[in-house]
Amino acid sequence: MSMHKSGLGLMEPVALIGHNVAIHYGKELHLRRVTYMEAIPPFQAINVGAMVLQSVSIRTLIPNLGMLDNEFGQFRWWPLDPIQVRLFIPNSQAKHVLRNIMVPMDPTVIDRDPCLHLTEFYVWQDNQPSVEVINYSDYALTQTRIMAMGFRFHVDKLPPDLEKKISEGQEPVTQVWCSGNQ
Repeated sequence: MSMHKSGLGLMEPVALIGHNVAIHYGKELHLRRVTYMEAIPPFQAINVGAMVLQSVSIRTLIPNLGMLDNEFGQFRWWPLDPIQVRLFIPNSQAKHVLRNIMVPMDPTVIDRDPCLHLTEFYVWQDNQPSVEVINYSDYALTQTRIMAMGFRFHVDKLPPDLEKKISEGQEPVTQVWCSGNQ
């Protein structure tokens, strides 16, 4: 079964049922096999709430993106309101970090990247991501909503002999990075 992804068009799952995945979470590596997956349609992941003009929210966990034990999520997201958002996976590790800046996302990401490739991230078990929301406007906002969509995967441990084959490069595996700035 081929795991080549087109990288074009709408969102594709990172793996399919029966595929091996190497889940990286911080310094941990979890070799697993996908046993179930389902699509998660667009939904409001969080509303950080009302914000005064020219302000930054506290870092806020997104519990709706937490997964159950032995599950990981593949998500793409976008701000629904006129805000900028900084993403952390988990709460302490920034995503989209360059040498001198942490790049935030704003609603124009949909115009520049209609399929939201640039916003994709992964969550391992209940290691919830968090956000800091920036109200860059000269007026107060009554809500600051972030939408998400993606896939949920249930995984099982692999037998030791299969783990060895993967480590030796004899079996295919898809790398899944479930934390921010590595």
